[in-house]
Amino acid sequence: MIFLKRISWILSLFIVISCADSNKSKSITIGTNPAGTFYYVVGTGLSKLFSEKLDRRAIAQPASGSAVYVPLINNGEMSLGFSTSIEAGSYYQGKMDLQKQPNLRVLMRFWAMPYGYMVRGDSDLHFVSDLIGKSVVDKQSANITLSVGNSSMLSVSGITNDDYKSITVGGLPQGITAVTDGLADAAPIALGQGNVRKANATTPGGIRFLDMSNIENVQQYFDNLGQGFNSYTVLEEDQLPGAGEGLLTGSVDIYLVASSTMPDEEAMSIVKVIEDNWDMLQTQFAALKRGHPSQFVGNNHTVPFHPGAIKYYLEKNRWDNNSEVKNQSLLSQY
Repeated sequence: MIFLKRISWILSLFIVISCADSNKSKSITIGTNPAGTFYYVVGTGLSKLFSEKLDRRAIAQPASGSAVYVPLINNGEMSLGFSTSIEAGSYYQGKMDLQKQPNLRVLMRFWAMPYGYMVRGDSDLHFVSDLIGKSVVDKQSANITLSVGNSSMLSVSGITNDDYKSITVGGLPQGITAVTDGLADAAPIALGQGNVRKANATTPGGIRFLDMSNIENVQQYFDNLGQGFNSYTVLEEDQLPGAGEGLLTGSVDIYLVASSTMPDEEAMSIVKVIEDNWDMLQTQFAALKRGHPSQFVGNNHTVPFHPGAIKYYLEKNRWDNNSEVKNQSLLSQY
């Protein structure tokens, strides 16, 4: 009997140790867009960092798009992923015919992605408000959430749907082609993308981005919309083709998102290791120069922050009453 009890105790101890080892070795999976995209490149860099610093196996898992990996993150089947502020908010609230993802949580605002209306360099258009009566790409069927940013830039410039000819294209690259081929006067695109740089180099006269600096209180207008779209003033060091220093354009935040089911300690360790290695990450990925640990928290977020991330930011004195009020407002939707 004593022998059997000892055997039973040993087996129980073995099971506990095995479970602990299993939890410790559980992989960190990072959902990204297809291989070759910027999301995938950054995801691969983060997986290397996590493997080295957190002693955890971490891998970037490319997918055809966020429609594949965001639901997996929401359900806790995938650890992390990238999503724009507009897109993440639309998933969380179930807007634009997207299925609600109520467990989606933000770990940080990773970086800002300048986004605006592009025209040919030889165009006589200079401001977004000049688009009245013009042919404008305002919808991309493959990126429906970006239509929020497109319409926001037009409306803050005093342009209604009846003031221009609306053009729908399949995706962002098709919008660029429509402009360079003269089929559209303007199309929205993220500044600095590879396709933009190529268009600037191969189009006679290059390309330019339209300005919104002739409009007052642009950011306040976007804040009041509450859809996760922002303004961005181009800096000299940005070195963005067709966008000189001082140009006021739009932008979307890129979030690192997780599930509410992620343990607080894990969320905290992920945010910490990214902040501790921020300078190194910036040297690898130029876009991260439009982000900073001091900007990981914002008051216009569209998805609640993860409790573990909030604990981290409280320790850093970055979580204030405005952040908490906004967070509680988002949580109260469920």
